[in-house]
Amino acid sequence: MWTHQFRNSKFLCLLLCAGIGGVFPAWSAEPKYGGKSLSKWLELYQKADEGTSDERKAEAAVRNIGSNAVPQLTKWVASDDLDEQFRAKSGFQILGPMAASAAPALGKMLASTNEVIAFMAGQCLGHIGAPALPELLAGLTNRHFRVGTAAALAIVELGTNATPAIPIFLRHLEHPNHFYRERAADALGNLHIEPETVVPALTRILKDDSEAARYLAIRGLGNFESQARTAVPAITALLTDSKGGIRDAASNALRKIAPEARTNAAPH
Repeated sequence: MWTHQFRNSKFLCLLLCAGIGGVFPAWSAEPKYGGKSLSKWLELYQKADEGTSDERKAEAAVRNIGSNAVPQLTKWVASDDLDEQFRAKSGFQILGPMAASAAPALGKMLASTNEVIAFMAGQCLGHIGAPALPELLAGLTNRHFRVGTAAALAIVELGTNATPAIPIFLRHLEHPNHFYRERAADALGNLHIEPETVVPALTRILKDDSEAARYLAIRGLGNFESQARTAVPAITALLTDSKGGIRDAASNALRKIAPEARTNAAPH
């Protein structure tokens, strides 16, 4: 009987170690390139100064590992170790769309009750880029504000690939909760795309009850530069606002949009 139990235990161990059917992929060895592990290359990348040969060497190594790095990077995002999470973020930053297969798993983490994991998942989805947009849009419309915020911060990194998110942000500009309006104004201004629809919407927010929303809208309009010239009268009117932060933001925005309007404006 003891021999039978021993054999069964031995067989079970072999199954576990082999990871039959991919049930235990986390037990697989960390991928390597040029004799160094993925983590070592990412540590070199994080320590290297921008534009140096060490940075380029580390980037090339991680790209050579390619999609084989995705399971390990995804595991690190879900870790409680901040070093591992930031290592994963660097890995996704290097791989970009090459890591698209991680998007579904990261999308689930984006809705995690662990706010750090949710934020890091959002950042990694942002680095993946356009292939991660469906997951980010789902996060943006999540009923939990913090999930939507993590998604919004990541969507801003997508540039023109974020175009499908614009209608959602425009709707949020009209949300009864000022936090949604502020978040949308911030995202739309940082993206500064589709000026024909976004500039008028941000201009309307210049009369919002929320000072933060007004400030973010002014700053965002400034990012559009000359494409926001239709907003000049509304921004100019804010040069005499009672709030110093609003006045300064209006002055800075006019400097970018239409310097002559700022010069010709009445002193305050």
